Amino acid sequence: MTLWLGDTVPLVYLCSDDTLAGRRADRFEVIRFRERFRPPSGSFRPSNCGIGWLLLRIGWLVSRTGWSDVALTLDRASIVPLYRQLYEGLREQILTGALPEGTRLPPERALADRLAVNRSTVVRAYRDLAADGILDQRVGSGSRVALAPNAGPDRSAAVPWWVTLPPWRVGEFPTVLGELAAVDHGERIAFVQGVPPAEPSPLADLAASFARVGGNDAYVLTYGDSEGYRPLRDAIAARMRARGCTTDARDVLVLTGSTQGITLVAQSLAEPGDEIIVEAPTYPGALQIFQIAGLRAIPVPVDDGGLRVDHVEAILRTRRPRFIYTMPALHNPTGVTLDRDRRERLVALARRAGVPIVEDDPYGELAEDAGPPLVARSPDDVIYLSSFSKTIAPSLRLGWLCAPRTIYERLLLRKQSIDMASSMIVQASVHDYVATVYDAHLAALRGELRERRAIAFAAIDEHWPAAVRAVRSGGGYYVWGTARDHRARALLDACERTGASFLFGEPFFAQGGGDYHFRLALTPVARAHIAEGIRRIGTALRA
Repeated sequence: MTLWLGDTVPLVYLCSDDTLAGRRADRFEVIRFRERFRPPSGSFRPSNCGIGWLLLRIGWLVSRTGWSDVALTLDRASIVPLYRQLYEGLREQILTGALPEGTRLPPERALADRLAVNRSTVVRAYRDLAADGILDQRVGSGSRVALAPNAGPDRSAAVPWWVTLPPWRVGEFPTVLGELAAVDHGERIAFVQGVPPAEPSPLADLAASFARVGGNDAYVLTYGDSEGYRPLRDAIAARMRARGCTTDARDVLVLTGSTQGITLVAQSLAEPGDEIIVEAPTYPGALQIFQIAGLRAIPVPVDDGGLRVDHVEAILRTRRPRFIYTMPALHNPTGVTLDRDRRERLVALARRAGVPIVEDDPYGELAEDAGPPLVARSPDDVIYLSSFSKTIAPSLRLGWLCAPRTIYERLLLRKQSIDMASSMIVQASVHDYVATVYDAHLAALRGELRERRAIAFAAIDEHWPAAVRAVRSGGGYYVWGTARDHRARALLDACERTGASFLFGEPFFAQGGGDYHFRLALTPVARAHIAEGIRRIGTALRA
């Protein structure tokens, strides 16, 4: 049996003559276990030979000598990032006992040199292992395989209760969602929030809808059904059918915002440690939910045609993630729409692999020519999410999902454990709004978005260096920029001094990246200020 330990080449354990033959660097030696590496207690007997015994004794040897990594092989031709391969290799060795508790891993720079990779690759792998609780990193003592806890924290009365709370994940950028929700950006022209523009305003018609239903105690003095207000579910199903789906009202579950739907899916379809496929970049709110749920995201790049389905195909050849999370229409943050051929191929791949698709579609009805949603192609393999936040008002906190009957009850029960039911008066008011003015409002909103994008790209052409790329395909709320000569965080600092702001790109990536990318939301800024805000960013880019 051959094992690879640290910077050694194969160490071969020969049970027949009770020896370890080892080659380290360029020399060869035979090591008698009895004579030179006797375990600290107990006796060695040939009858102990076997894989379990071997791992135990080899593990002791590793800990005592400082050797660490086992069988680390990186496939540079794989689409799986190198740091992810390193993380998974080390994690497997730790969980199987090949790297036992207390084993010291090589310093980051030393391991990077040994594997001929960038140090950040090792840093990221070690960081994720530490986040999993299986690696202990301490200044001055390096990185060691964490010891299994023998007991919980001290919960005596002398210890404040909040000190003993169990750890939980909040994602790598826990403040980003707060930034997205923030209203006050001072005097800056803030291209930050993904909210509908002030014009066309839904306020007058929405107020009229609330007035019409607000006097009815059936909408005020009740919780309503957990599934949602039936007339609203009927209306949603009818709109879905108009887009080519076969949706019935019984397939619709009304949500308190579509972000609740992402949470329900993450908690209902997967367990901590499970793999999922996500786009790179993608919505940071979804990434935070997945990280809190302990899910392991496999990123797949997005280009001008949308999700790289060929990468998905390569992943599905060897792995079976719990689901594929995608935003195929007016993607956040790039604005691109998945082309028709890729849609067909993605659904076919997912169906063949037995992996469901989670289609997040808050902007679908704003797309000029997106075609039917993915759920229209395979309703038994797609969980569909959408929202009225991007088309009417985010303060409504009202969305919905459509799910196969096989998992609908699971999702419903999970929702009941969170909030029992979404606001009845909001549902009834939105149903009234949808029945009266919604289509006219959508048409006006599409026109407004077209005009804003035209203003933005004209200003970009005038004020930004030619080397800065802005994605022009697609449409919707956002412009996704890439400035290879400027780190986005430093650029943001400079822009804030000139009176403009945006979101830097890193939170949009599950496994690192985005350093030179940034997102502009065109909708929260007054139309008259868009060009000036872009000019200010251009000033920082040229500085």
